[in-house]
Amino acid sequence: MKINKLLFKQTERSYPGHLVKSIVLTVGFFLLLYSSIYANSAEKQIIEAENAVFVGGTTKGLDEAASGGQIVRLNKPGDGIELSEFPAANKLAIRYASVKVGTISVSVNNQPERKVNVHSSGAFTGYYIYAIIDIAIPENSTLSVRINSNDVEVNLDHIVVGVGDLGPPPDIWNLPALSVAEGDYPADWEGISRKYTVPAWWREAKFGAWSHWDPQSMPEQGDWYARGMYMQGNRQYNFHVENFGHPSEYGYKEICRNWIIDKWNPEALMDLYVEMGARYFMAMGVHHDNFDCYDSKYQPWNSVNVGPKVDIVGTWEKIARQHGLRFGIGFHNTPGRTWGQFMTVRYTSDRSGTMEGVSYDALHTIADGKGLWWEGLDPVGLYGPAHDKNDPLHSPFANQFMWRIDDAISKYHPDMIYFDEHAGDSQVDLGVQMGLGFLAPQLIANYYNKSLQWNNGKMDVVINLKGVGGRYNSFQNNPDLLPFVDRALVKSTEKVIEPEIMAYPFQTETSIAEWHYQTGQEYMDAKEIVELLMENVSRNGTMLLNLTQHGRGDLDPEVIRIAKDVGAWLKVNGEAVYGSRPFELCTESSVRFTRNNGYVYATVLDWKDSTITINALSTGGHTLGKVTKVEMLGADVTMNFTQDENGLTIVPEGKVQPLPNIENELLATQSRVLRITHDKGWFNDDDPRVSAPGWFRVCNLETGDYNNDLTISETTGNVWSCSFTGSYIAVISPKETGAGKMEIQIDGISRARIDLSITGERMPQQIVFEKTDLTEDNHTVKIIHSGNGKIAIDALVLD
Repeated sequence: MKINKLLFKQTERSYPGHLVKSIVLTVGFFLLLYSSIYANSAEKQIIEAENAVFVGGTTKGLDEAASGGQIVRLNKPGDGIELSEFPAANKLAIRYASVKVGTISVSVNNQPERKVNVHSSGAFTGYYIYAIIDIAIPENSTLSVRINSNDVEVNLDHIVVGVGDLGPPPDIWNLPALSVAEGDYPADWEGISRKYTVPAWWREAKFGAWSHWDPQSMPEQGDWYARGMYMQGNRQYNFHVENFGHPSEYGYKEICRNWIIDKWNPEALMDLYVEMGARYFMAMGVHHDNFDCYDSKYQPWNSVNVGPKVDIVGTWEKIARQHGLRFGIGFHNTPGRTWGQFMTVRYTSDRSGTMEGVSYDALHTIADGKGLWWEGLDPVGLYGPAHDKNDPLHSPFANQFMWRIDDAISKYHPDMIYFDEHAGDSQVDLGVQMGLGFLAPQLIANYYNKSLQWNNGKMDVVINLKGVGGRYNSFQNNPDLLPFVDRALVKSTEKVIEPEIMAYPFQTETSIAEWHYQTGQEYMDAKEIVELLMENVSRNGTMLLNLTQHGRGDLDPEVIRIAKDVGAWLKVNGEAVYGSRPFELCTESSVRFTRNNGYVYATVLDWKDSTITINALSTGGHTLGKVTKVEMLGADVTMNFTQDENGLTIVPEGKVQPLPNIENELLATQSRVLRITHDKGWFNDDDPRVSAPGWFRVCNLETGDYNNDLTISETTGNVWSCSFTGSYIAVISPKETGAGKMEIQIDGISRARIDLSITGERMPQQIVFEKTDLTEDNHTVKIIHSGNGKIAIDALVLD
């Protein structure tokens, strides 16, 4: 016999969409009946607490809101109940009421106790919530629920044991540890780095658009509003009190509820992002405010349940893919930043004035929502459980965070995910330990492995994390991990461009104005945006640009004009950006360098229609050969030139006309790209089509190597491969003391074994293998590390 699920329908205020209803005695009678006769045959069993064996000073009481009309009081350490004689189960749900946040203790067959997190329902009677845990309960076991020292008082209604889904929604504060999805990627930095290669689409994209938009945009008072509104004396607090009311009565949950997005036109916005030249799009999944902008399974406070009543991320995802853009989700709800730092001010009160000591709304309970718009929602879900700045990574919030990420990637299959957080754990900000620490490799492996399932085994996704070396290095406590972390993801830096060419691709996030809309904000102009983009691309980076939206979802006309100007510039000059790689140096005065398809591109940021000399493009360089042609993209003026040991001097024959369809005059006239043809357009070790898992890259070497960089292996069996078309190939590598050996395969056939070791001075740019009689067809070359020492690949010569 199975319990009629209608009898078990969730009715309490602890979950959205369900109102508290008094359980009539008839229903209670049937629940009692089923719990007594159902002991050996059901998938789940409901046992009224009053029918259990009492332990300690446990007592009973009456409450018509309890399923059986009675409750069991656990008031002091030692109080508890014991239950026995039910089938084997793997899940336990406890329906309880409490006025405190803390734990209770559960044990099976007198084994070591398991602490279960409980939260305030707001009263000991009338309002009930579930604590649900995964726990192995053998058949005919004895189960005890009690309070021990440091536990909190609770009243118990009933217990449910069973297998699988017991009926209530997930208990977001007692979720089990998230298991990493099965797949090729292990949950450790070194293991991930030996398998991961940044996908080709990312290396080609170079420019992305971001909608950094959520309920904090509603007041239009700038970034971090969900924190500033709870800080007496803060500009945002003053605005909030004046325009909405005191945060004890009108809190952030009301901001979420009143977030209206009637001017949001995602189709038109995506059209603009495409016109701007973006090749991927990032949606805001959740900011530090902890409100999920998607149909979230483990966060009831989300945009489907509250406020817009729309799956914003899901809407963005479909439209981005329809427009041919890669799709990403940004997550800012990390344990250190959000739970340890951002939320804590919500649990305080004014320090002075007429409202001194009056708690802000984070201390509202389920009971406080009776008859209000948020009836059925627990404020703890939005504001977080009790805070511990000292150890945010070992918290129920951290575990819930992992499940929320897993839920989102499983629903939307993003091509990339971004975290506004450090990958390591050695940075402290505002007194809180930042970083994902040990959670990071678990999270990454889970994402990579799941992506292999939806991408048919192909690694085609990107993850962004901060603090990987550089100015805010979060691996100061374990620097040996840095070389692995650098290869395991795409590191990111918010508004901080890397100072030099980086060996691995990176991302810089920036915004055209404030991250969240600020009334009266000023905008970065189109020329500035292009300059920032070229700064990034010339250093092996990609730029993600936020176009700041109004709270209701639209853009200012000025933003639209700026975006269109950027797009018009890229329409002419995109070949210097998309799919490009760094040159042997990134900058000289006002010039930014890139390479693509054998050409060198010099983006001149202050073109003056006059003679210009670029010293780096002199004769006798390690990368540039003899220059045979200079052209300006988007211009029909002949560019005369001379190349000598002092550089490349370019003299335009006439006045260059401005670029078309650009309103920003300086962008149209001064930001110009020179395409330089030369006779040494080799295929570099990191050019498109290369795959080199387990190899590491070095750049800025100044050792005479082509393009000033190398791809290196220290592990026997590592494979560097790429596809090419042609009848000729030569492999360029340095030879040096102690170097190892490589095997060269073409189209699966071994063609040579090369020893790169020599005695004496290092010899860069050596032709170590040559094949001249290939068919004019598509080929694949594989270079395999055969041992004895490290080997390096510098370039290929193809014809």
